Amino acid sequence: MTSKEGYDVLRLIEHGQTCYISSEYIKGKILVSWLKMHPNLTKERLFLMIREITNQLCMIHKCRKKPYYQYVNPYSIVITEEGEVYFLDLEAGSNEERIRYMRKRAIREAFLPPQEAYYQKASMELDMYGLGKTIQYLLAMARPIPALNRREEKKYLKIISKCLNDHSRLSYRNVSEIRRNIPKCTQKIKHIPIHKKQLLLIGISVFILSAVWKVQGMGGNELEEIEKGKVREVKEEEQETAEDKSIKTRGNEDENVYMELAMLYILDVEDYEKSLYYLEKVQGEHISVRKLKAVAEALLGKKDNLKNLENELENNSKENLYEMEEDISEENFLRYCRCIIKGNALLDTEQSSREILSFGKECIEQMEDGSAEEIEVKEYMASASEKTGETEEAARIYEEILEAENDAKKREEIYRKLSILYENCGQNDRSIDACIKGIREIEGSEELRIMHIRLLCKDISVERVFCAQTVREYIQQLPGILEREEFQKLQREYEIQVEGENVWVGR
Repeated sequence: MTSKEGYDVLRLIEHGQTCYISSEYIKGKILVSWLKMHPNLTKERLFLMIREITNQLCMIHKCRKKPYYQYVNPYSIVITEEGEVYFLDLEAGSNEERIRYMRKRAIREAFLPPQEAYYQKASMELDMYGLGKTIQYLLAMARPIPALNRREEKKYLKIISKCLNDHSRLSYRNVSEIRRNIPKCTQKIKHIPIHKKQLLLIGISVFILSAVWKVQGMGGNELEEIEKGKVREVKEEEQETAEDKSIKTRGNEDENVYMELAMLYILDVEDYEKSLYYLEKVQGEHISVRKLKAVAEALLGKKDNLKNLENELENNSKENLYEMEEDISEENFLRYCRCIIKGNALLDTEQSSREILSFGKECIEQMEDGSAEEIEVKEYMASASEKTGETEEAARIYEEILEAENDAKKREEIYRKLSILYENCGQNDRSIDACIKGIREIEGSEELRIMHIRLLCKDISVERVFCAQTVREYIQQLPGILEREEFQKLQREYEIQVEGENVWVGR
């Protein structure tokens, strides 16, 4: 395909929570071509480019008229001579050739999920998948100077994984979350090591002494020997300290990495055998490692492992957790808490439920509001509150989850749980209100409509005529309700008769 010098691109202007869009012709190159010409870019430039691509997509999603881009891949991004980033204007006639090129099988297979054979529809999930693949492409093709360190690689690996796995409960909900997780390129300030400072001070001291000794007539050989002796002394001390420090630091770093990988495999990848593989690499006797092994083994599904897990987590109080801080690095601390919560959820006892609530409170105090991790922890806490009989507290937590959750199926399930919880609390008005809100929001929910019918028929203060009117209305909206076993059960219990458009409720 012939390379052009310029393209019609989207010019995005952000204004509060919305974004205005226009088209503009700029000189530049498609990202794929640009990267071939500039593979050896600075790490700072690479990070900035990834951040800017994400920013542009985030602004596109704020546009009211067309909130999704659809063709997110390295062939739809233009880099100007000044290094600015733009997305192609897909509605411009000048870009038709590029759209046809992006529809080729090789491009589709590389930047669309397996279940999507063609660029047929636009959605938030497909845009985030394309962004993850684009970041993956950039990191694979670029040769940044200096190279990414281990921590940066892990952060990008996690971003890409969460972008590509749209069915995971911890996948991203919007591009803003991805933008927040992009690591910043920071340059370390170089400090002069202590041993070099010592050598420098010796040099200064020798210089001063030599000036004094020369005045007093001391010989040069004597001065030389003193100087050599001092330097040798410092170097020997330096070598011994450096070796000890290197062994200790390297050991701690490796253990932290193994621990982090083990917990990522438990929490995000759900490959528990791989988690055990990394936990085996941690040397020494660590309480935290023993508990994580018990969690991973129990998650493998063997019944015998549950008893071991119960024994390991039996005395895992908050006080006990603080005693283990030496075993766990600060960056791994929240992951460790989440693993312990996940382990306690397997036990399904009152004690384990109380542990979930205790550790959950510890977690959410340090988590970002509305993050996928916070929602996951709150889901565990809400379920634990139900099991301990704290029904109102469970409802309160589900209300908080509802504010942050975007997935329609999950929201429907939360409305259902809220209705049941409020009913169990004796708060029938709030139970009905949760049903009605859910029905208005999720138009195709048969389950919420059947639940609402049951609540109305159950309440003897509600007139039967109103019950019949509601049943008729819901059948007209979703005729499939008549085939549901739950509805047929209500028909028998409350003598609900349906003949054409006429409905009667007898009891």
